[in-house]
Amino acid sequence: MFISWQQKAVEHTVTKYSHAQQFASVVTRRQNRHGMNTHVVKIANRECSCGKWNQFGIPCSHAQKVCDAYNISAASMVKNYYDLMAYKNTYSKHFEPVQSEDYWDDPNFQLVHDPTIRTVTRPGRNQTTRIHNEMDWRQTRAGQEAQQQQGDSSIQENMS
Repeated sequence: MFISWQQKAVEHTVTKYSHAQQFASVVTRRQNRHGMNTHVVKIANRECSCGKWNQFGIPCSHAQKVCDAYNISAASMVKNYYDLMAYKNTYSKHFEPVQSEDYWDDPNFQLVHDPTIRTVTRPGRNQTTRIHNEMDWRQTRAGQEAQQQQGDSSIQENMS
């Protein structure tokens, strides 16, 4: 993500507003029907108005362009949980196997089902979440007739 955004940042234009606060606006280049958007980047707060920096913890293309304008390494602005040491520390502790349920402590509470807390669905049949492929596509009537004729001709050949 960092590298692809870095390549995209080359085509952005930066307007600096405050060198002390490292505050700037970035205009994206027009491509087809997209672009020419203005985003506000605040390096000190590690935020961009597009929201990607906050969402992923990686400076977006706009933030990388502003970092470049202020001579700041954009790589140093990546959240520390992407750091190799943080990754290693996550799995450095040992894991212990879970005992049989017979040895578990008895909980001090009881789970109660509350039927009033339900996700509201629209009436009718639920929509499938399965990914459709070519087997799900409907054939045209002409295609069905051609397939039927092909099947009939193969049956007649087998009978001869």
